[in-house]
Formats: sequence, C-alpha cells, structure tokens
Amino acid sequence: MIKPYPLMFSPVCKERVWGGSSLDKMVNCKNPGQGPIGEAWIVSDHPEGKTRIMNGAFSGRFLSEIKQTHQTWFSPFPMAKFPLLVKLLDAADDLSVQVHPDDAYAITHEHDGSGKTECWYIIDAKPGSEIILGHTAKDRSEFIELAQAQRWNDLLVRVPVKAGDFFFIPSGSIHALGKGILLLEVQQNSDTTYRIYDYDRAGLDGRKRALHIEKAFDVIDFTQSNDHPKPRIVYEDTIERTVFISCEYFTVEKWTINSMHIFAPLEVFLLIYIVSGNGHLLYEDGLLHLSKGLSIMIPANMGKYRIEGSIEAIACHI
Repeated sequence: MIKPYPLMFSPVCKERVWGGSSLDKMVNCKNPGQGPIGEAWIVSDHPEGKTRIMNGAFSGRFLSEIKQTHQTWFSPFPMAKFPLLVKLLDAADDLSVQVHPDDAYAITHEHDGSGKTECWYIIDAKPGSEIILGHTAKDRSEFIELAQAQRWNDLLVRVPVKAGDFFFIPSGSIHALGKGILLLEVQQNSDTTYRIYDYDRAGLDGRKRALHIEKAFDVIDFTQSNDHPKPRIVYEDTIERTVFISCEYFTVEKWTINSMHIFAPLEVFLLIYIVSGNGHLLYEDGLLHLSKGLSIMIPANMGKYRIEGSIEAIACHI
C-alpha cells in the first residue's frame, strides 16, 4: 500500500492571444505552438487540461487517476469530480470583459455542469495596472443600454492593483484582467466563460473571437455591489495567516512563515502554491524542498507535517 505523501504537479500550458512570457521561467511552461502562453493550469482535473504528478510512486499519472483509486487522499466523502482548478495567468494584453455562470445555469446550459466562482491573488503588477471588476448600471435595462452603445468607460468599474492584492469574483460578476498583471487564480473546476467585449481583436487563428452576449445577459448579477470581502489576519507564534475568503466553494489563505510551523491535517485535501522564498516540508516519511513556483497537494490522510524556512504561500481547500 502506498502511504500518502505530498503530490507535486507538472503544469498544463495554454496559448492565449493576450499571453506573456513569464510562465516559462516561473513554472517551466514551454510553448507547445507559436502563440504566447497566457495560462498555466498548475492543479487541474479538467478535461481540457489534466495535470500530471511529477514525484513519488504516482509520478507520471494524472490527478484524476489518483482520485479514482485513492479517494481518501482527497476527502472522507465521495466527490463526483475534483472541485477546484488552480491557474497562473500572465497578461501582456487586456483580457476580454466577461462573466461566468452559476451552478444552476451551467447545469441546464453547459456540458460540464459547474458554475465558475473564482478569486485572484496578484503576484506581480506593472505600474498603472488595473482590472475591471463590477459595473455602474442600476439595473438590467441600463446595463444593456450602455453595453449596446459600447459606452464601456461609463459602464465598467476599473480598479488599480498591486502585488499582494486579492479579489473575490463570484459567478455573475463582470470582470477582466488588465495587461501587465501576473496572478494566481483559484476557481471552481470549470472553464465556461461568456465574453461581452473583446476589443474587436483577432484570436490566434486570425479570426475575431466569439462573443456570448445573450448568455452573458442571462447570468450577470445586476444587483451585485462593488464592495469586496475584507481579509482577516490571524497571528500565531510561528505563522501569519491572511484568510482572504471562505465561501461555499473554497477557502483561500496566504501563509507567511519565517522559521517553522507544524500543521495538523485537514479532513480534506489542501493545495499549496509557493509565491516566494525557500524551505522544506517535512512529513512522517520524507522531506520535500519548497521553492518559488512549486504547487503541491497535501492529502487529507497524510497526518501532521511541518514547513521550515522563509516562505510565502497561498493555500486553498474546499
């Protein structure tokens, strides 16, 4: 029997018309084609990009295979599919203005049956960088009027960003990533996106990318406020935890460790992405070196472990 151990992952790299050049250095995202790399799916069980394990007894196998054969590594209860998708996004150009459906709409209109609530942690941002998050319309009719007139500057809310910022983006939220930003995205396991505006540009195939106006208008939350959850900081003797969000789909925290911290096991799996620093993760049967850009999964039944070193990490679980 294979004892639980921390799983490391090899990313799936995605060409995007708006992509940049940072992901090659960060997570060894080699360009499979001719276009720029915009996304690295660093922990994924999605049909459009499944990550492989790159260490230990399961090296070379897909995450989905381990979920099928070792359910208790993930949770004490059955999961129809792996619930999260974690990505790195590198935007050299603006992304489309878009919205994602909730679960109810996705079940009846999309093949994968999952909505898409997500969140962003800004790893790096050039001076003057901004995102679009929210709108100014007071109701559906005003939104449609401004959108059809392409009065985007009047309709869309622009938010300046810097490294270390966090944004929660529930399904139904109008949003867009601006150029010059590198971020970590934690989301439901879905890749369904409805574009509203894409700057009239061509995609990698030379043709204008499709818009999804009718579906977008179906799912936009026109009552959503532009207020955002405030992080909660918890100071312990050996770790500083910044709890960014805890919702029905995921909990996301930032860990700052400057010496050593012992972690008790959770009832479910835990995903960790190393934002900066170096150190070691020590568990009952071994040691794992930690460095910037590494993504790992701590199995639910692995037991206690400790992290030593100077580390800043994003941790998430369901």
